[in-house]
Amino acid sequence: MSSFYKLNTNHPSNYVLSNVADMAVETVWGIQSVAHKQHKGLIAQVSDNISKGFLEDRGFETLYHTYFSKLNVRDYKGNPVISILDLEDDLKHEVLLLLRDHYERINRVNPASANIDYRQLTYKQASFDFEHSIVRLSRQHVVAAILIFQAQEDYRLGWTFGDDVPTIIDLWHDLLGILPVGSVLYADFRDTDYLGMSVYHAFNWHQFDQPQTTLLWRDNANNLR
Repeated sequence: MSSFYKLNTNHPSNYVLSNVADMAVETVWGIQSVAHKQHKGLIAQVSDNISKGFLEDRGFETLYHTYFSKLNVRDYKGNPVISILDLEDDLKHEVLLLLRDHYERINRVNPASANIDYRQLTYKQASFDFEHSIVRLSRQHVVAAILIFQAQEDYRLGWTFGDDVPTIIDLWHDLLGILPVGSVLYADFRDTDYLGMSVYHAFNWHQFDQPQTTLLWRDNANNLR
């Protein structure tokens, strides 16, 4: 049974289920009992309606949907940009503080640990792209950011966040002016992230995989045997 769940230390309030399609009803009941005793919930991510229905019958509720998308980069002329590479240390730190606020905001139901090292998640990653990760500044403060990682010959979005939608969309137009023509930008968008979904709807993204549903079983759910 233990092979079907694990603890994500970045989100310690809930155990994460795996291999849902292979689970028997008794396995789910057993994991729910363990989680309940530890005062934890259960998080599951599924891509098919059978698994989704199976979990819903066991007391799980849908939290959000994630869309796996890619954008083919065409020839585009944007405005000059400010990359993370060009920032002073205090502004690099400000980006991390804004990332923390954004990350905690979109993970309120599955709370983020206060011990997450956001510098480790970004600048210290070998794949972090300092050149193509860009920000918009206003009065020497960061008002929008796009954090990009290298994905072999292509690119992957880490996070995008900022003060408002128009500022973020403008920055995205500038990003498309610096990414190499012919490359592909991959991104995962969840429908509870209002700013991210604004980017998803503003550009010609193509889905390359089935959308994923994330479900939650709360530790106080009244459906234990």
